[in-house]
Amino acid sequence: MENLKNPILDKADQFISAAKEELCKPEEDVVAYSVCWNAHRAVINYLGSFLKEKGMEFQDNANLEDLLKQCRAIDGKFHGLNLSPMYHRADTEDVWMNLDMANDFIAMAENTRKVVSGE
Repeated sequence: MENLKNPILDKADQFISAAKEELCKPEEDVVAYSVCWNAHRAVINYLGSFLKEKGMEFQDNANLEDLLKQCRAIDGKFHGLNLSPMYHRADTEDVWMNLDMANDFIAMAENTRKVVSGE
């Protein structure tokens, strides 16, 4: 993706910024679910941005696993992304979400952006 200025990508960047901002709070004030939810939404929008660039349809409420399969069918570089921890965790508030998981979700979102942007 040569031109990284598109509304879907901008939206994804906003989600990841919100996730990182939440992590800047004192540890006892961080809401891990909020971090994970925002990182999950960022990944969906990063993948959607790639698909849109390729002329594919993208729905904001699309399933993450399906989006990743579509991206992999178009470009093999997506096979290097492991997003399986996000497949079901972000659907509902998970009592097991913690700071470690929140950091993992942010790392997955950052890796997704790198793959999408070709970094």
